[in-house]
Amino acid sequence: GGYKYSMEAGYALWTFQGRNLYREQKEKLFQVMWRPHPPSLLPPKKEIDIRKNIKQHSKKYDAVDEQAKETARSAFRREREEKTRSFKLVLDRLADWKAEKEEENGWRKAQDAFNESQEWTQEEEKTEEQLGVTEELIS
Repeated sequence: GGYKYSMEAGYALWTFQGRNLYREQKEKLFQVMWRPHPPSLLPPKKEIDIRKNIKQHSKKYDAVDEQAKETARSAFRREREEKTRSFKLVLDRLADWKAEKEEENGWRKAQDAFNESQEWTQEEEKTEEQLGVTEELIS
């Protein structure tokens, strides 16, 4: 058995720095069990020192975390660039193949001849519009 609480049922996990790592809301939460903390391996004086200088320790571990994140980001970036590079190679090979086939079957010449026979013209028009001007005196 157990009790069912329907409002705000769930659990959350935090780091020792108080940053929320994970939150899970449950519609029907009957029981939550958590293992107790094991005894500390640090001597009491070291624990007190850590509590007093928590900001320094946090900065140290945050720097390690940031370095790990940056390593993961750069690995992702390298992988994405490699995939992009290989995709562009495929596109280049396809463009070469297409140009080769157009020369083989005369499609390019026929297309150029058709375009010339239509006497199409290409006109280019530029429109510039000033949206707003702000003048400031710099002294």
